[in-house]
Amino acid sequence: MNMNDVAAAAGYAGLGQLKPQGLGGLAGLGERFAAVFERADQAAQGFATKNVDAQSVVEALSQAELALQTAITVRDRVVSAYQEVLRMPI
Repeated sequence: MNMNDVAAAAGYAGLGQLKPQGLGGLAGLGERFAAVFERADQAAQGFATKNVDAQSVVEALSQAELALQTAITVRDRVVSAYQEVLRMPI
């Protein structure tokens, strides 16, 4: 496990709203990730129009970065597990 995995896991734990609840929770997981990125986009647009302070933008972008790292780590783990299953003898 490298530092990116640790950072992504910590970010995932910190973003409790992204935690799926069984297989049924996976359907809404993409929507919850999209919501994090939408908040970051809105914060950046608000900063451009001087309606949002810099601290809020940094926090929103940080959450979006952690969500992206989490998604990448989960994807890598799923691909790795799939490849391991393919290597299993029948």
